[in-house]
Amino acid sequence: MSDQLAFDFTLPTLQAPAVRFPPHSVPEPEVRRLSALASKPNAPAEDTFIYGGGSAKEAEFFKMFDRLSAESNRALHTVFDDFCLMGRCIVHNFGMQEPLLARYMPKYEQCHTEYHEREKYYKQPQIVLILNMLKALSELLAWQPDDYLGRYFGQMRLDKHFHGQFFTPVHICEFMAAITFGDGLPPEKPYVKVAEPACGSGAMIIGLIRHLQKQKLNNLGGKLLIMATDIDQLCVNMAYLQLGILGLSVRITHGNTLTNEAWDAFDTPNLQINNCLGYFK
Repeated sequence: MSDQLAFDFTLPTLQAPAVRFPPHSVPEPEVRRLSALASKPNAPAEDTFIYGGGSAKEAEFFKMFDRLSAESNRALHTVFDDFCLMGRCIVHNFGMQEPLLARYMPKYEQCHTEYHEREKYYKQPQIVLILNMLKALSELLAWQPDDYLGRYFGQMRLDKHFHGQFFTPVHICEFMAAITFGDGLPPEKPYVKVAEPACGSGAMIIGLIRHLQKQKLNNLGGKLLIMATDIDQLCVNMAYLQLGILGLSVRITHGNTLTNEAWDAFDTPNLQINNCLGYFK
C-alpha cells in the first residue's frame, strides 16, 4: 500500500486457519497518515473515467460488494449495511491500545461488541475481503474526496430496502459550500465549528472539504470541528466511515435534530486525539 493512503490495513492474524482476535480488539488499521488530505496522490495511470462519472478504481470497489454478497449468501443491501457498520467499528477503534485515549474505552468496548455481532456471519476469506474493501475505499478517498458510499447506495437502488433516502450529489454539495464559505476559513480563528443536522452519508461535509482544498487549505482535521447528526443508523455509519478515513474531526450523533433527541454518538479518530489533547476548547 502507498504511504499516501489514510490507512494501511494489516492482516497478520487472518492468515491462521482459525481467526482469533485479541480479547478486547477488532482488526485494527495501522495508521500511516491520520489525514488523507495532507497529500493527494496522483490518480493511477490505468484509472480512466467510465460512465456515470466514476472511475475504474471506483467500479472495482463497487464490484467487491457483489462478490461479498455472493460469497456470504447474504443480500446486497445486507452486506452493504454490514460493511458500513464493521468499517465504522474498525476505524473508530484504531487507538484502542493507546493509553492517551483511555477515556474512550467504554465506546471502544461497544464498537468491539457491535463488530463481532456482524463478523460472525462471515468466514475468514470474507473478513479479508471486507478489509480489502476498506483499503480500496481509503485509496479512493485519498485520491479524491467523494461520496463513494452514497453514490453506490443510489446506483444500486438500495434505498428501497431502507427508508428511501436520497443523497445529494457531491458537486451540488461543493457548490453550496462555495456559497457559504467563499474564499475559505476566517484567518483570525484557530478552527471553525460546522454543524450538519442531517448528514446522510457525509456528502455535504465532503463537498466542503473539496471546496476548501481548492482554496489551498489542507490539514483540515485541526481547522474544522464538525458536529453531524442523522436519524438513520446506516447513514451514521456511512458518514463516519468516509469522514473518519479522511482524517476529519467529527462527532457523528445518531439522533433526531428536530426533537433534539440523541441516542448515540461516535467521535472520529482525529477528534478522539484532539479531545484528549485538549485542542478544541
